[in-house]
Amino acid sequence: MDLLGLVKEQLTTSIVSKIGAFLGESSENTHSALASALPAILGGVMQKASTTQGASDLLNTIRTGGYDGSVLSNLGGLLDDVKSTSTLASLGSGLLGNIFGDKIGALSSVISNASGIKSGSASSLLGLAAPILMNVLGKQVTSQGMSTSGFANLLMSQKDSVKAALPAGIGSIINTAGLGDFLGSAKSTVGSSFETESNNNNPKSWLPWLLLGALLLGALYYWNSCRNTEKSTVTEVATEAATEAVATVDSAANQAVNSLKKTLSTGVELNFGEKSIENELISFIEDKTKPVDKTTWFNFRNLRFETGSAVIDSTSMQEVRNIAEILKAYPIDLKIGGYTDNVGKEASNQKLSANRAASVVNALVGMGIDAKRLSPEGYGSQFPVASNDTEEGRAQNRRIAVRVTKK
Repeated sequence: MDLLGLVKEQLTTSIVSKIGAFLGESSENTHSALASALPAILGGVMQKASTTQGASDLLNTIRTGGYDGSVLSNLGGLLDDVKSTSTLASLGSGLLGNIFGDKIGALSSVISNASGIKSGSASSLLGLAAPILMNVLGKQVTSQGMSTSGFANLLMSQKDSVKAALPAGIGSIINTAGLGDFLGSAKSTVGSSFETESNNNNPKSWLPWLLLGALLLGALYYWNSCRNTEKSTVTEVATEAATEAVATVDSAANQAVNSLKKTLSTGVELNFGEKSIENELISFIEDKTKPVDKTTWFNFRNLRFETGSAVIDSTSMQEVRNIAEILKAYPIDLKIGGYTDNVGKEASNQKLSANRAASVVNALVGMGIDAKRLSPEGYGSQFPVASNDTEEGRAQNRRIAVRVTKK
C-alpha cells in the first residue's frame, strides 16, 4: 500500500487550487509545496511511530480525534469556506506540534525553500496537509481494524517511497537514515549519554540520579513550606490528573442514578444523565421561549483529555458522540469554548484551551458534522465558574463548554 499515493489522490487540481487561493500562492507552487510537505509529515509520523509508545499514541489520536476518513468525502466543500479552512489548519498545527515539537519552524523553511512559497504560507499549508494525511491513515485503520503493531507495520512499510520523496534539508528535522526502522519499546530514536553509559563510576552516569534527588527534595520542600506560593505547571499536571479521575467517578454515578432516554428525529436513541450537557442542550433547543444569546453555556461533564494535552481521552468520547447526534437532529450551530484554571503562564493556558476546543471540533467533524456549524475558541483562564483558590474550584474551571449560536 502506498500511503503517499492515497493522499495525493485526494489532492485533485481543484483541491490544490483552493488551497493555493487560501494561501495566496499560485497553484503550481502550492502543488510543489504539497509534494514536499506530505512525505515530510509522513516521515515525521513514521519516526514518532518507531516506538511502541509512539505508535500507540498516534493510533489513539486517530481514534479519539475522529480521523476516520469521513472528512475526505467533503474536502472540497470544507475548503470553500475560509473559516472552515482556517479551523482545519489550526487543527493541523496541533497535530504537527505533537509530531515535530519545536522543529515546525525549521520544517516550514524547508518547504518554503523547496517550493518557492512564503514561509508563512508553508506553515499554513503544513497545517492543512496534516489532517488530510491523518484522515487517510485513519481510513485504513478503521477499515482494517488495525492494532498498534499493524499500524506500525503499515507506516514502516512506507520507507522507500517516503525517502525517495523527501525534500532536501529534511535530515536536520527527522532521522532519515533510520526511517522505517521499528525500535519496539525503545524510548527514543536517539540514545542519551547516560542511557548507554556502562561505567557506573563515571560521574555522568550519576547525573540523572542526582537531578532526580534534587527534584524530589525540592518538591518536598515546596509541599511543606510553600503551599501558599504560586504553583508550577508540573503541579498543575499532577493535580489535573487526580481531580479529573474523581470527576469521572462522580459523573458516572450521576449517569447511572438519573438516566434519561431521548429518541431523536433521526431515530437515534440517546441515554444521558438528568444533569448532563445533553439534557441541558436539548431542553434549551426545544424551548422556543429561550433565544440564542452570548451568555448561555453548557459544560461537558465527562470529557477528559490526556494530562497537559489536547488529545481526548479515548474513554470519554460518549458525550462528544451524543453532541454529534444532537447536531444531526437539530439545525443548530455551536461555539466550542475551551477553558483552564489560572495555574501556569496565561499564554500556555490560552494555547492549551484553544487546542482542546479545536480537538472537540475535529472529533465532531470526523463524526459527520459540517465544520461550518462549529466555531472553536480558547479562553484560557478567563471566565472562571469557581474559585481558583481551591483544587476543586480549579478542576471546575478546566472545562469544555458549548454555546448555541443558531437554532
